[in-house]
Amino acid sequence: MFDTTEMGVLFKKFRLSKKLTLKDVAGDFLSVSFLSKFERGESEISLSRFLLLLERLDVSIEEFYGILANERATATEKLLDKVSSAFYQGNSFALEKFYQAEMKKYEESKQKTFLYNAIMIESFLVNLTNQPIANEKMMAISDYLFSIEQWGKRELIIFGNSLTALNDKVIEALAREILFKTTLFGSNEANQKARIELLINIVAIFLERDLLDLAKNYLELLQQLRIPETALYDRMEYQFVLGIYLFKSGKKEQGKQKMMAVLATLKTLEAENLRLAHERVYEELINSTI
Repeated sequence: MFDTTEMGVLFKKFRLSKKLTLKDVAGDFLSVSFLSKFERGESEISLSRFLLLLERLDVSIEEFYGILANERATATEKLLDKVSSAFYQGNSFALEKFYQAEMKKYEESKQKTFLYNAIMIESFLVNLTNQPIANEKMMAISDYLFSIEQWGKRELIIFGNSLTALNDKVIEALAREILFKTTLFGSNEANQKARIELLINIVAIFLERDLLDLAKNYLELLQQLRIPETALYDRMEYQFVLGIYLFKSGKKEQGKQKMMAVLATLKTLEAENLRLAHERVYEELINSTI
């Protein structure tokens, strides 16, 4: 739930951005002092009055709560942000620390949320340490994901970042479930971006396992989706996994050129951690054929 303070702060941002005074918005149905208290989080407001205020701002309730939700990261998103940063820095010590912290929370509370977080972190560790994940953990995460009828942001994050822990058939089944059978993915930009990033992750894991036919299927699906020109990072990731696919399918020079172009772009943008992470993948791939 969102508290009054968060709502008031965002409402004030909207009002000021539209160059409206408190009096302009309050109109005849609300006092200026009450509206001022609402913006400071000192007074609650009824739904009917709040909807009237939004109407005076010419802002839909979907737009208001959409921005409010985007500004507030979930606990899983905050954890993923720290874990991703450690992974791109190649910091297995930090990842192990995050893993142990989540496992401790699970052991103390028995809340499976923390177990799933730990397995997600362990999936990142696998890419740095090559240590296998226990089969019972793989079963736990797949059973959880299959048990959820309508996926939300949390399930999407866990699936997208636990692919290393799942076997090929489970990934395929869950991918079909998410991409084609749920209502999570609508036509809005944020949902489309999530869909694209998930597909890229799936392609990457299939390529890592040398499942070229499966990787090709999802690359073709990505091509059909037409990644927006403004989604530069996603377009780079697509080019990189496409380069890996071309290299592994026999078109080595063409594949190398695509991967090297991405590395050059990341260098130009001074995205050092991302460049180093992609460079590790590139060098391992090249060295594996020598």
